[in-house]
Amino acid sequence: MRGRGFVLALCCFHAAYAAPLDDYFSYLEQIGKPVGSYREGEIEIVLEPEEISKIEKVQEGRLVNKGYSVERAAEFSRVGIVSEDQYWIWLRDAVYFPKGVPGTYDRLMWKGPTLSGPGGVAVLPVLPNGKVVLNLNFRHATRSWELELPRGALLANETVEEGAVRELKEETGLGVASLTFLGNIMPDSGTLGSVGPVYMGLVSEEGKSDQEYSEAIAGVIAFSVAELKEGLIKGSMEVLLNGKKEHVPIRDAFLTFALLQAEIRKLL
Repeated sequence: MRGRGFVLALCCFHAAYAAPLDDYFSYLEQIGKPVGSYREGEIEIVLEPEEISKIEKVQEGRLVNKGYSVERAAEFSRVGIVSEDQYWIWLRDAVYFPKGVPGTYDRLMWKGPTLSGPGGVAVLPVLPNGKVVLNLNFRHATRSWELELPRGALLANETVEEGAVRELKEETGLGVASLTFLGNIMPDSGTLGSVGPVYMGLVSEEGKSDQEYSEAIAGVIAFSVAELKEGLIKGSMEVLLNGKKEHVPIRDAFLTFALLQAEIRKLL
């Protein structure tokens, strides 16, 4: 199987595999990433049913030896779709690590229009005076206010550029005259298997935002590039929040990536 195409490998075994993993294999086919080869120092995804079962047992034994109950060890070693909702897919793969050591490895995928493409997009909005506009956004995951680039999920049948323009308009009320692609960022390559495209947009108009009910954006703030660099060094910036001066974290990976790319390309 090693060295063959991913789809060919799936066809060789899929018909023989039990129904509980049908959706898992379907997702693997949609993602379309190579299975890898541990002999070349990669983490290789195992596709043969019998081999998957053996690796699950090996992983169970490891967890039992670490003090987990037999039931928990079995649950934490089960290969397939761990969980999914309208936003995320949590996969657990049976793998061979470099040196041929078997085990399991988990990863998350954004549910975008396609699993093989980006799930969302971020925009670096630049005003005519050169200042950068950020969202003052309360994030549920960090339970704190954050200074971030406008960003959001793509809709079905929407190009990445269309999604960038729409998300920027919805979150900030800003319209752009042009977009420049800055690159793809992998926010957490140890956990997340989806890339995020980032654009720079030259702001041409200002209007009223139309945020979704689930968003908690207190407003937008414009900063000079020098102010942003200083804030990134300090880790926070002082802003007016609910009538009070507050130090808000500035640690957005999309922002730091966008600033670096724009500077390298001499766009700022």
